[in-house]
Amino acid sequence: MPVAVDNMRFFRSGPAALIARLCDVLKIAEIIDAVVDWDPVQCHLSPGNRVKALIINLLVNRKALYNVKNFYVHQDLEVLFGTKQQLKAEDFNDDALGRGLDKLFASGQLKKMFSSIALTAAATHNVPLEAIHVDTTSVSVQGAYEGEGDLDITFGFSKGHRPDLKQFLIGLTVNKDGLPILAQSLDGNSSDKSWYPKVIEELVQTFSPAKLKGLIFVADCALVTKDNLALLVKEEANKPALQFISLLPENFGLNKEVKAAAFETSTWQEIGKLSPKKAAACYKSQSFRREIDGREYRLIVVHSTNLDKRKEKSLAKKWVKQKETLAKAALELSQRPFACAADAQKAIELFCKEYCRQHFILNGTVAEEIVSSYTRPGRPKKGEQPQSTVVYYAHIEIEEDHQAMAREKDLAATFVLITNLMDTTFYPDRAVLKEYKEQNVVERQFRFLKQPFLLGDIFLKNKNRIKAMSFVFQLALLVAAYLEYRVRKNLKKEVSPLILSGERKSTNPTARALLEMFDYLMVVKQGPDRALINHHGSEVIRTLELAGFGKEIYLFPPRGGG
Repeated sequence: MPVAVDNMRFFRSGPAALIARLCDVLKIAEIIDAVVDWDPVQCHLSPGNRVKALIINLLVNRKALYNVKNFYVHQDLEVLFGTKQQLKAEDFNDDALGRGLDKLFASGQLKKMFSSIALTAAATHNVPLEAIHVDTTSVSVQGAYEGEGDLDITFGFSKGHRPDLKQFLIGLTVNKDGLPILAQSLDGNSSDKSWYPKVIEELVQTFSPAKLKGLIFVADCALVTKDNLALLVKEEANKPALQFISLLPENFGLNKEVKAAAFETSTWQEIGKLSPKKAAACYKSQSFRREIDGREYRLIVVHSTNLDKRKEKSLAKKWVKQKETLAKAALELSQRPFACAADAQKAIELFCKEYCRQHFILNGTVAEEIVSSYTRPGRPKKGEQPQSTVVYYAHIEIEEDHQAMAREKDLAATFVLITNLMDTTFYPDRAVLKEYKEQNVVERQFRFLKQPFLLGDIFLKNKNRIKAMSFVFQLALLVAAYLEYRVRKNLKKEVSPLILSGERKSTNPTARALLEMFDYLMVVKQGPDRALINHHGSEVIRTLELAGFGKEIYLFPPRGGG
């Protein structure tokens, strides 16, 4: 018998229910509602649940935020938010969400709320907080966003490669697993150098002196200014010096000095590979102690067998240009006649001295040539014989100096780490390098926010709402990071890799790849009953279980509401 479908509804669920439950586990709505001033009698939807709704939309739709209401027309609201409030898609219109953002901003507690949610999540998951990594990313937006506001949305250096769009920045502090601990919203033209003191200040305010003493602060070379170094190592009654690892900028005089010392002494310590990949680089290092503004630091010169492709191309381009310049100058010299061999030889010596720093071997030779000429211009007289004179020419032969090129490649394949971890027994070079190389965990968490967001001029009509929305972006990053962390941690206990979309196997799936697995998940509801339509088979359910849930999160509303 055919089944009646007149009261049957289909929902394009995707990863929505999974994200909703992760928001609940991380207590996002609960913590926000406890901080933000709101009236449960007047508000049909709490500020926390409005934020949760935006996070779900961000991570499921991943395109536009200008029409959230229409997104929720196709979602099972009871499964996402519970049955207590009887929500409708209309409850997520621009005005309702905009007012929610106003309340978030008015609380003045955005940074504090984020750290509270992040640290609660870390405690719940027993996450280690030994080394922390910091970085920023730009979020491009479309719109004018002019006038007064707490956040300057403007043009700046776009890490998302969209210099044509205005932007704001998100500064993130994560642990070694990429789990966010602290976050800040920054003006669109902010520099990392000026942001790092704010991070250090927030760390001091957030963590106890005992906890600070055990942290290692890892950042890129923008951290290393004399002022920032002084701030890091400054000890006060309630604040110990922060341990740190960073990259010494190329423009520091010490950079060239210690690199030269390393190649001169050549007492390299073999570190080997830090990655199991076949093409992974092998490293070797040498440590030096040097002072900056009267304080001693440890400088580790690291050599990699894998020269950065951009540096390699840059060197090749530089050498081609050098050779072209040399060839042009040598041609001009070869066309100049000299009265004597000594003058030609002197010209060769001057030429070699001028171009001696190029990566080429220059061999000069003097050629003698007999030139016949008449004593006066014009047609010669009948029977007049030309006079023969000897002139000399300087010729330069250009040959690549392969040894010099190899040395420069070696130099380009080195970088210098700076740290105040002075105990080489407890923190050998390998451990310091490995910790610095974990810096890419921050960038990994930024990747799915790289496309420009269409925010809408009604929904986000002022800069203060944008700042509140930036807070929502930070929470979306937090949710995605914990999805990745939970799946990876449980996957380590299993023998088989996870089969991602496109039949790709992975033991370290990214948050984006995990979310994509759920793209075509649907739920059909008839009366109170629901059924899951899963086109991708058992791996989707396995992923749910690795994340700590089961398919019931799509079939039954949560107890006590969302």
